Amino acid sequence: MNKESSNESNYKNTLAHALELTQACAEEIGYMVESDDDTKVSYWEEYPTDIHKFMELMDKVDQVSKAVREIKADMKLKLVDSFGDQAVRVGNRIIVGKKSKTWKPYDKNKVMDYVGDDWKLVVNPTFRTTGIKALAEQRGQDPKVIFESLFEQVENDTVTILPEMKAPKYLQKLDDGEIKELGKG
Repeated sequence: MNKESSNESNYKNTLAHALELTQACAEEIGYMVESDDDTKVSYWEEYPTDIHKFMELMDKVDQVSKAVREIKADMKLKLVDSFGDQAVRVGNRIIVGKKSKTWKPYDKNKVMDYVGDDWKLVVNPTFRTTGIKALAEQRGQDPKVIFESLFEQVENDTVTILPEMKAPKYLQKLDDGEIKELGKG
């Protein structure tokens, strides 16, 4: 077995183990995916009273939580791979795969030099694109030229899972399992 396939195998084993732990924890606390019950589960009486054991348990919960986030991110990547530039209805949910565009500074220091004392207008906690454009207009400069000289546009593939009622009307009309190419008539 080569190193790459060994790493992939280890990753899959780790992912499978994390999923098993997550499922076991979910079953233990009686979590139901389709549950309409808003009751919060509390096990205060079962938590260890010794602070060291309590913190050890908390660390394990953090590990499971991290594993769940990683599994969810991995699953979303799989959906992006399968449904990029498409939408599909699955039951009462609509999966929308699309490209999103974000602006990334070429050089943060150059942006801050440009912004100067007006930084509070455009930083919250990252650079607000509308703030940069408004500042350029206020200074009598071409906002588009200033903006494009400071930022590059980065495309990201994303997937959004929407409840049927929050999806665009034209996607709500899809039949279960029906796939629609996005950006095409």
